[in-house]
Amino acid sequence: MCVSRFNFSAKITQVSKPAKLFTHFYAKFTIFSTHISSITMVLFLNQDNFSNFVVLFMEIDINKINQHIDLPVFHLVGKVADEMKRECYVVGGYVRDIFLERTSNDMDFVTVGSGIEVAKAVAHSFGKKHATLAVFKTYGTAQVKTRDGLELEFVGARRESYRHDSRNPIVEDGTLHDDQLRRDFTINAMAISLNEATYGKLLDPFDGIGDMERRIIRTPLDPDITFSDDPLRMMRAVRFATQLQFDIYPDTLKAICRNAERIKIITRERIAEELMKIVRSPYPSRGFYLLDKCGLLKLIFPELAALKGVDNSHGRGHKDNFLHTMQVLDNVAQNSTNEWLRWAAVMHDIGKPATKRWDDQLGWTFHNHNFIGEKMVPKVFGRMRLPLNEHMKYVKKLVGLHMRPIALVEDGVTDSAVRRLLFDAGDDIGDLMTLCKADITSKNQEKVKRFRDNFDLVKSKLIDIEEKDRVRNFQPPVDGAEVMTTFGLTPSREVGLIKDSIKDAILDGIIENKYSSAYPYMMQRAAELNIEPVNNGQLCYATASSPIGNITIACSTQGIILITTNNATDMLSKLGKELKLTVVEQDNTLIARCREQLDQYFAGERKEFDLPYHITGSEFAQGVMHAMAAIPYGSTATYAQIAKATGNDKAYRAVAQACHINPMMIVFPCHRVVASDGSLGGFRGGIDIKQQLLDIEKK
Repeated sequence: MCVSRFNFSAKITQVSKPAKLFTHFYAKFTIFSTHISSITMVLFLNQDNFSNFVVLFMEIDINKINQHIDLPVFHLVGKVADEMKRECYVVGGYVRDIFLERTSNDMDFVTVGSGIEVAKAVAHSFGKKHATLAVFKTYGTAQVKTRDGLELEFVGARRESYRHDSRNPIVEDGTLHDDQLRRDFTINAMAISLNEATYGKLLDPFDGIGDMERRIIRTPLDPDITFSDDPLRMMRAVRFATQLQFDIYPDTLKAICRNAERIKIITRERIAEELMKIVRSPYPSRGFYLLDKCGLLKLIFPELAALKGVDNSHGRGHKDNFLHTMQVLDNVAQNSTNEWLRWAAVMHDIGKPATKRWDDQLGWTFHNHNFIGEKMVPKVFGRMRLPLNEHMKYVKKLVGLHMRPIALVEDGVTDSAVRRLLFDAGDDIGDLMTLCKADITSKNQEKVKRFRDNFDLVKSKLIDIEEKDRVRNFQPPVDGAEVMTTFGLTPSREVGLIKDSIKDAILDGIIENKYSSAYPYMMQRAAELNIEPVNNGQLCYATASSPIGNITIACSTQGIILITTNNATDMLSKLGKELKLTVVEQDNTLIARCREQLDQYFAGERKEFDLPYHITGSEFAQGVMHAMAAIPYGSTATYAQIAKATGNDKAYRAVAQACHINPMMIVFPCHRVVASDGSLGGFRGGIDIKQQLLDIEKK
């Protein structure tokens, strides 16, 4: 942009509202040439001496315009308009974005005359197979959607007038200039001709180009009229300033301040749409600062406005929680495009005004502001017409949890606390940590560094414990249905107590997150509540089919006691007498769980079994079984190696005998124990069964 000074005397007949130093008079001179670009001249006249002015030459790149409108769709629309003898222009966002060097799919067309008629003709030119037409007679608009994803909006040029109590205009047919006058901002009031005789000509009567150069948002007409007529334009001014990182022209901003109360006639849904666009912006805090500055924030989002200001007591003040929230919001925006995570940042401290207290020992406190804020989120979403679905629940959860990682930093990191955080946050743990890291703000950089170092320790703990315990989104291995079936209960407080005690035991590290640990813990907790299992005193058994033949599975209330392919009658009778249990042919949840895991094993989907066991036999025999269980899946061990593992190197014959009588031949894998020369040796199910099991594992 080049600046030249001239002395000039002329009678000025059209002058816009005075600014502080200059009155802006926009005289447009457009020079067309095959060799140079178009030039726009903007005259800034000293309001005290109209004989001196400055001409700003702003270069308009004709090639840039041609590049963006030399598209088949624009030529087709122009051709249709010429055939109908109609003026037709592409207007609004598409034209604006040419000069902002942004891609745009927003194609709005204005025609002098009926926009619906032109839209019908354009759709006909595309053909039914390539485009669809939607007509909105109430609004005098039509939309053409093409097969390749273009959306073309058509409207007839019009002039508008408004009633004070409504933003719905009274519409009359008008000229292109009338239509440009009704546009919200100068940068959106530009048009490019599509008619052949003037194809590509830019019509910019309010110097939208200049306002983009100056990076300002300004209304074409008196801003008080503009905003009073359609108060939503106040939100749009803030939104455009935020998205484009422009300033709102001082007169325009003052008009928003004067008309802020008019926002009350706008539906909350439309306000929410603009807020969403502000939140999605690169630096969303800019929008909230502007909303506050012009008086809109307290009207549309009083909970956020209530965070403003600092109270002092005993010479001590807390930080301004509005400024802090804006910093947190921008911190999150620099690390995530997730708009709902950004909303969580906006709302994370909204509970602070209600919980602010002075404590003589601690100073200013905001105890439980996260829980109060969590309860406020649904009410705020409902009033602002934000979605009351999983997005609201997500924001609510993050607001409620946002102090937890910080508390771990302050109190020291325990495995139990980290497990609980993982469980409560679930798949949103990553977003929660992003929010919490963004929440570490202070002018004291040493404090920030210390908190962030500790915060990294928490993140490291989260990764380690998640890999080890798998508690994120976990469901306790024993669910309520199994509790009720095992103890013959109906839904009740006792069922909840047992379920919760299992969950808490896992999160506190008392038991592992495994069924084999949870089942006996369930039995223990039920005994403490004087609740007996329905199969108490019984040895239950059932059969299951498998690639190695029918398998008999038996269990006591303590766990699985028998898995065999042999005729199990004698073994069941012997075990019943030995343990003083009544033998009953009956399926139950424990047998069903064993059957499921066996199916997975035979399908190659499981290497280790996760079952509670009721191990019988001598102390030595039990030691042998545990030593066998430690043999890696797919490997074998010799009788001598198992004997050594039990602490008795010479007991390999006893090991062979223990293997032969092992009542749970698969889950305690005696089939993996072989003689020192590699021969298979004895096996309760027979050598063929032993070989089959080894072959299954090799596959």
